[in-house]
Parts: sequence; C-alpha cells; structure tokens
Amino acid sequence: MLTSLLPIRDRRDRVVGYALSACPVNERTGDAASEDDARRLLDGVSRTARLAARSVVVPVTPALVRDGAITRFASTDAVWLLATTALEEERTRKSVDRLIAQGFHFALDGYPEGDPLSTALTGSTIVLDAGRTAPAVLENRVRVLLAAGLRPLVRGVDDRAARHRALAAGAPLHMGRLLVRASAARIDRTAEESVVRALTMLAAFADGRAANAAFDAYVQDDPNIGASLLRAMSSAAIGVRGPRSVTHAMTMLGRDAVMEQLVSVTARLIGEAAGDHELAFVALRRARLCERTAAALDAPPHPRARSVAGLLSVLEFAFGVPAAALPDRIDLPPVLRDTLEHRRQPLGRLLDVIDALDNGWWDDMRARCASLGISPAVVSQANVDAWRDARDELGILRPDPT
Repeated sequence: MLTSLLPIRDRRDRVVGYALSACPVNERTGDAASEDDARRLLDGVSRTARLAARSVVVPVTPALVRDGAITRFASTDAVWLLATTALEEERTRKSVDRLIAQGFHFALDGYPEGDPLSTALTGSTIVLDAGRTAPAVLENRVRVLLAAGLRPLVRGVDDRAARHRALAAGAPLHMGRLLVRASAARIDRTAEESVVRALTMLAAFADGRAANAAFDAYVQDDPNIGASLLRAMSSAAIGVRGPRSVTHAMTMLGRDAVMEQLVSVTARLIGEAAGDHELAFVALRRARLCERTAAALDAPPHPRARSVAGLLSVLEFAFGVPAAALPDRIDLPPVLRDTLEHRRQPLGRLLDVIDALDNGWWDDMRARCASLGISPAVVSQANVDAWRDARDELGILRPDPT
C-alpha cells in the first residue's frame, strides 16, 4: 500500500509528528472499499511508526474502533484519527471513551458541529482544513476549540498567508507544504553561501568525472565546508580514525569518497541555512530517493547528478526564494538547471513524482509515474529505504529535544 508521512509542525515550525497518508488500493468506492483500505493500512503501522521516530497520526474507520482492531498497537506511538461525525453513533462514542481510558490517543477530523464532545476527549487534536474553510470561520473555530481545551491542527497550510492566519488565531499545530523560512527566521548567511559553493562544486562533477585539483582548492577555500567534511569523515562508519585534515582524508580515501560525503554535509548545511534541522533530513532523503529511482529512467543520469537534483529540490524552502531564481546563484549543467526551472526532462519530472508522494497527491503521483514508466510501488519502497538511509547518515536516533 502506497503511503506517505506528512510533517506536523508546532508554532516554532519544529516537526513534532507525522500524519500518515495512504493511497486507496480499491478502485471501487463505498464503505466496504474504505474499510478494506483502512485494514490494509493498519498492517504497516508499527513499521511506519518506527521509521518516523515520532508520533504518527493514523486514519481509522469507526468499525476498526468498535471491533478493537487498534488494541494490538498499545505500545505504538500513534494517534488514531477518526471522523468527528463518527461520534454521532453511540457505539463508536463509547468505544472511543473506553480506549482513551486504556491509554489510547485520538484525534478528530472535522469541526464538532453537534453535541458537546465527551470530557474524555479534552486535550485531543481536532483537524481543521484551511483549504475548505473560509479564513474568518477558520480563525473563529481555532479560538473556540482552544477555549474548550482542545488542540486545533490546521491542515492545508500551503502558503505563508495561511500559515500566518493559523498562527495568529493561536493554532498550536499545522501541516502542509514546506514553508520553512518565515519572514522573521534567523538567516545563516555563512551556511547559505557554503551550500551554494558545495552545490556548485557537486554540479561541476555531476556527469561522473573524477574530482581533480579544483575540488581540493574548493575544500581548502571554504573553512566551513572543510570543518563539516572533517567531522563527517571522522566517523568510524567510513573507516577513518582522527584524520588530521580533509586533505589527509582525501589521501587515504580518495577524492570521490570525500565528494560522496559532501552530499550529506551539504544536506546538513541546508538545514543550518534554514534554521530547520528537519530540512536537512528532507534534503538527504530526497537525494537518496533520486539516486535510487532515477536509475529506472531511460538513459539515467550519473548518480551524482541524481543526488544533486534531490538537494536542489528543497533549496527554495531553505533560502526562501523562488526555485527559478536559484540558477542565477549556482552554475548548473542543463539537466540540473531544468529541475529548478521547467522540469521538462526526465530527472525534473521525477522530482514532480517525489513532490506528489511527499504531499500525498496520489492521483497525480500515479499519472506522473505512468508517464515515466516507473511503478508507484517502486518509488514508495525506495522512499522507505531512502528515509532509513538518511536517518542513519545524519545520526537521527530520536526526536530533537525541545
């Protein structure tokens, strides 16, 4: 089953959890089809929660709540998302109250229009949709829910105006497209310039050519990159113990090995430039995902070009500028320039597939996969592998401390 984890952010834009989105398996519609899909989704919840390393919001049906299907996940860090209207049915309402008493956590999808909610749900999350609610109504509902001791989560925060409205109303949680750099965010210009230099250098060798003396000079000219590379290469994972310098490490490992480390180092610097460590993870995951899936394209580009494309795809969020403006700052070959400007070439179109996956746009993802001749299931599994690899490379073992 195709699934995606959509980040949930708090008022400080820190990722505090993920919402699980799933592509329906059934082409038919109706309650029976929805029930089958919901049960399939449950089969992978434990694995997904371990992969996320944070709380996961999982959609469930009333029948799954009533028959106790979720009780086998008592030790899973999950919040069960149920349609608010489902509480109109007495059996479902009693089942929710019983499960809450047993330690399960619920969120409700939709503003409660009818009878008051059970006191057992005090403190629960209520999901509101910014795209389907007039701004004034949304702001009023957020305030009413807060006053009632509930936690509004505003979904569909896809632009800065929607984000501002949600925060101004007091919403503690929001989710939507990546909107990393707020207008008041601290800008780390040193990290930003190092990102530009790193991507320029990676792009210069994106066709697979071996690194040369120009790469050595680049590393030596940017102390920020040099220090970051040295820390990365001091890891026992790559078999180097205490290199005296990056030049020393290049002598031992070779330039290509150091350039490979530059991919993860650049991802870290992207997060530093944005003031958002989660973005470092997103950048590296997308880089590794591009490496895997672009191998299936006709005349696939070199793996280095694929990884750079993944890094470039998050740069507009890190820098807070339109993607089309980035080629003015970074010298890119045509295949990589296209990923920022038009996405007409296969590698750029693959990034559209990854965007659709990351946002849970399932119809769009399947259509774009078909145009490229790639199976959606292959992309989904590669995403799981890339998620795990990026987490391991960055040393993400648990949620960031508050």
